[in-house]
Amino acid sequence: MTSPKQKAFQTKIDAMRAAMKEQGLAGMLFYSSGQMSMLEVNPVLWISGVLPMGPNTGVLLRPSGEATIVISLPWDTGRVRERAWIEDVRVADRFVDELKNLLTREGIKGELGIAGWAFMPAAVYQGIEAIPDVRPKPADAILSSHSRSPGAESLPVLERAARLADIGFSAIVANAKLGMTEYELAAEMEYAMRSHGAEDNFGMLTASDHSHCAHPPQDRRLQPGDIIIAEITPALEGHFIQLCRTAVMGAPTPLLREKFAVLEEAMDKSLEKVRAGKKVGEISQVMNEVFTAHGYEKYCRPPYMRVRGHGLGFWSIPFAEVVDENETVIQPGMSFVVHPNQYIPETGYLMLGDTVWVEENGYRRLTQTPMKLFSVES
Repeated sequence: MTSPKQKAFQTKIDAMRAAMKEQGLAGMLFYSSGQMSMLEVNPVLWISGVLPMGPNTGVLLRPSGEATIVISLPWDTGRVRERAWIEDVRVADRFVDELKNLLTREGIKGELGIAGWAFMPAAVYQGIEAIPDVRPKPADAILSSHSRSPGAESLPVLERAARLADIGFSAIVANAKLGMTEYELAAEMEYAMRSHGAEDNFGMLTASDHSHCAHPPQDRRLQPGDIIIAEITPALEGHFIQLCRTAVMGAPTPLLREKFAVLEEAMDKSLEKVRAGKKVGEISQVMNEVFTAHGYEKYCRPPYMRVRGHGLGFWSIPFAEVVDENETVIQPGMSFVVHPNQYIPETGYLMLGDTVWVEENGYRRLTQTPMKLFSVES
């Protein structure tokens, strides 16, 4: 009998079973080394609903749809049983040995697809290669082709995460004071988000009269006229939202207002390209056209700029980067970041960006922070 938790993952299970049949795989291993990136789908979380902990975690999915999850931390068993739809939970100090036992017991021979192959340590891969009658095969492409959208059921969580990002930036504007260090201001931002439920945050916060890039907060103290650039990326239940904004300590100069207006123009025109059926590259192209028209073509490529947005999250990545060459067709249900962040020689690096959710006839901007240049009374 299918459990309620399994029903929530049945579409994924069915898709993987079909992929195994199509590609002639004897089984699929969803693997995590414990290292995670907000720019990569986590295979174990995606298939099981459990964010992995410890050095080696794997889910062995059979063609029948039955699965076993192997973890490395005995004290984590309770959490895994509570959150996963998988009933067969095993703890192993020697991951490869336990996998070998499972494959032998189930009579699995032939090609074993591995989702998470790109991040699998060489020693683990070589150990799997040494298992008799089993041939490991990279299957990251199978996972990525089925994890382009977080699913409509994830939208409420994404919206809650977006509120956390708004709270984080509001904390920056409310707490920034002359003489405060960057890391003290970052701590106020972090506390505000975590006290409202954020589980993690990837944060860049830089204050300078002329920044060349965004970087993690340091011990520089805020001074009059400093431009604060913030890239705020809170996490909630494995989903991430990113908000990029700029604030100035004191009244903005006419020059700063003029140059920030270029980012606002680029943002407005790029969001017009966030439509189902359009190609991702069009978003980047129109941004670069705006900056080129204002004389900044040189600054639209490395070392000044690299990407104009990206996917993010442990559950889904629609595509890696928003760049001119990206031919991916935008589809309803995709969620990604659009940010015309830009180094401008007259003012330094400026930031403006939001996470969007693609709908049938347009897009929804998930964060509510106004898309404008902010001023902090000093």
